[in-house]
Amino acid sequence: MVSIEPSTKVRHAREADRFYGVFLIVLAAASAAAPLFVEATLAWALFLAGLVGLSWLLLDRSPHGFVAAIGWTLLAGALGYHLAFHALLDMSWLALTLGAGFVLLGGAEIAFGLQRYRRVRPARLVLMIGGAAAIVFGVFTPLLWPNVPDWAGSATVAAMFGAFGVALLLGSNAKPADL
Repeated sequence: MVSIEPSTKVRHAREADRFYGVFLIVLAAASAAAPLFVEATLAWALFLAGLVGLSWLLLDRSPHGFVAAIGWTLLAGALGYHLAFHALLDMSWLALTLGAGFVLLGGAEIAFGLQRYRRVRPARLVLMIGGAAAIVFGVFTPLLWPNVPDWAGSATVAAMFGAFGVALLLGSNAKPADL
């Protein structure tokens, strides 16, 4: 059996972080432009973030924030799947589903930032901002439904994905002692 050096594992984890970070930033740009195209773009962006996030989790097994990363990835994928295919819950519960989903995504993003980037302040701060944006959207969506403007969901998903992507890029450049 071949053993892998710890430095090789760290290098692979950082490469996975960079790839997923760039992918999330591209999805953030697509989400920001979503109201110009079709509302389903947000659903597919969430679904793709969850799907590609699963491969990121297989490559990056950093112990700090792993549970929060699993939660964020599964929630993003499930919420996107539900919005794209209307399969998981009845659509009459859409406002509550969106509200709860975004509150949980925001909480998982904040938890990930606090656990993974305890000593990398810029990455932690960016994740807290993205998580807070998701939580605010999640709280107000059920209250304002169905009068939530299309741009609000797009802006929230763009902020959330952009923050997560930027934090992964900032964290991948941190010194190993900081992680």
